[in-house]
Amino acid sequence: MLIDTHAHLHFVDFDKDRKKVIEDARLEGIEKIILPGSDLESSQKALQIAQPDENLFATVGVHPQYAAEFEPILEKELRKLIKKNQPVAIGETGLDFHRLEMENLKKVKAKQADLFRFQIELSLEFNLPLIIHSRKAFAETLQVLKEYQSKNIKGVFHCYTGGKKQIESVLALGFYFGLDGNLTYDEGLRNVASKIPLDKILLETDSPLLTPIPFRGLRNEPKNVKLVAESLAESKGLSFDQVAQTTTANAQNLFNLKKKKKTKN
Repeated sequence: MLIDTHAHLHFVDFDKDRKKVIEDARLEGIEKIILPGSDLESSQKALQIAQPDENLFATVGVHPQYAAEFEPILEKELRKLIKKNQPVAIGETGLDFHRLEMENLKKVKAKQADLFRFQIELSLEFNLPLIIHSRKAFAETLQVLKEYQSKNIKGVFHCYTGGKKQIESVLALGFYFGLDGNLTYDEGLRNVASKIPLDKILLETDSPLLTPIPFRGLRNEPKNVKLVAESLAESKGLSFDQVAQTTTANAQNLFNLKKKKKTKN
């Protein structure tokens, strides 16, 4: 069994054939899939899609790119959404300084940091792990997380980009490393992955993005997490079964993927 811990099946890219995509993944041995929210609306949609299927799970969160739009009323809505549903994580959340305009740069970074801290506090309030998005802001992301280290935060760095230098910093936090389809074509990342302990790795597709070889240029799907597992096994000199068994246990452990309770309509 494999678990795709990060697939945006709630995106419009899958509106026409979502059921088939899910079934195709199961035929490839991907039995559980996590749908990460990126704002209030996408979190609601992810939860709605996941709710009737005992092997689909969703998260609630606001991506840093939406920090400028985040208002206090949405804080209440997010908290309400968590209380009424069964999200398995908070996120994706974090910092993203990629392509930020120089104008109001300090203000935008501050808003992202405020939004990030709010979601860290939500994760602590509801005892849920974090799904961390960090782009061109790895040092700053670590700095914020370290503020909460004594409170036993937990989570994963989605699509890990910290290189070899930051592996020990992430391990010190107790966080996991999410590895995606770019592992199949990025030699540098394969080298990094070989240095990460297997018991700290989660497999992701980031569908519909980051499509692995040999399907680059096409829409990515959860079934392709098998290709990520194969690439990781090759990078670490391990068997596919070792990678599948350990990464599945890692995902079960972090996200507590037990059978869902029935929710009242």
